[in-house]
Amino acid sequence: MSKIKKLSKKYFSLKLKNFFKVRKENKMDKSHVLAAVAGMCGSMGAVSGKLAFDWDLEQYARCSCVAVFIGSNIVMWATYTRALALSDCTSTPMIINMACNFALTGILGSLIFSESHSYLWWLLLIMLITGLTMLLSSKHEDLKEE
Repeated sequence: MSKIKKLSKKYFSLKLKNFFKVRKENKMDKSHVLAAVAGMCGSMGAVSGKLAFDWDLEQYARCSCVAVFIGSNIVMWATYTRALALSDCTSTPMIINMACNFALTGILGSLIFSESHSYLWWLLLIMLITGLTMLLSSKHEDLKEE
């Protein structure tokens, strides 16, 4: 194996190890951001998956949508599992992920596919965001007391 291949393999494995290494500083902030990124990637996967099977698109556009679908799902699972590893409880990253995914998928569906949402959908979105805010503020209050 050439020297360049050895160095690149070593560098890549170090980067991968550092990505999955659990660090203690700013755990809550990192887990929240990673869960939100996972939700965004999940919604991108949903939109690109829907576009991948739109037969009105050219074949190269559909193939690129499949590639985006696969890539965004890989990134989503990597960031979501990292958020779960960094968080003290699993419910917070799960709710952040779900809220970001739900909201962004609905908004992108409206913008790209001209989908309409009922009042019940908007009510559920408001309830999700309200619940998420209450959950995060109570966690923040608990941390301040400690």
